[in-house]
Amino acid sequence: MRRFQFKLDPLLQMRKRKEEQARLDLARKNRQILDARNQLGGIHTMLSDFQAQEKNQRAHASNIMQLRYSVAYRHKLKQQLLSKGREIDRMRGDFRNLRVSLQMASKDKKAVELLRDRRYEEWRKNAGAEEQAITDEISRQGYIRNQKNAENPDEQ
Repeated sequence: MRRFQFKLDPLLQMRKRKEEQARLDLARKNRQILDARNQLGGIHTMLSDFQAQEKNQRAHASNIMQLRYSVAYRHKLKQQLLSKGREIDRMRGDFRNLRVSLQMASKDKKAVELLRDRRYEEWRKNAGAEEQAITDEISRQGYIRNQKNAENPDEQ
């Protein structure tokens, strides 16, 4: 009996690779988002520390140039916070798109897998019927041989 062959196996393998690539892309984007959040937290901490330091320095005496530099630096940190927040929002949008593409890849792969499973069940059913037919034919031939031997015991 020949073994089961699924003619769309290359397509299934391609869709599995596509799904795996989508999973890797999603994980990579998730890692980028986590890194960006950590950077955002670092900038926020730097800003808080700087503001606390400036508060202490202003309590004491400070000159105009230092005040000007501190305002510029604080403005720079706030701009970095805003740009990092926008970057994270953009990455989240990319993440959602990647998640949708992963869902589509999984759905496509599942469709081919279901088709393969159906074809396999058909093959098993047909193979079982062929086996049964062969077994029946062997049994029938054995019965006929036994009947002939029983009718003609002298021919043995």
